[in-house]
Amino acid sequence: MAARNRSNRQNMTTENRISSAVSEVGSDAAEKFDDIQSTVTENFAKFSSEAGRFIRERPWTAVAIVAAVGLALGFLSKSRD
Repeated sequence: MAARNRSNRQNMTTENRISSAVSEVGSDAAEKFDDIQSTVTENFAKFSSEAGRFIRERPWTAVAIVAAVGLALGFLSKSRD
């Protein structure tokens, strides 16, 4: 009976270590995700601000760029029949 109790305690200890390791990995992943999300949000805000300023300062240049990109995408998506 003593051997069985010792085996159960060892299994519980192993389960606790595994559970702790999994929990730590999950916490690390969540922390990295939060860091990446905040970096992406900051970069998008900067890009959006710069794009808005460019459009306000040079509206016709912005229109020409959008038209050129639209034509390029149209030619690339055109079927080759």
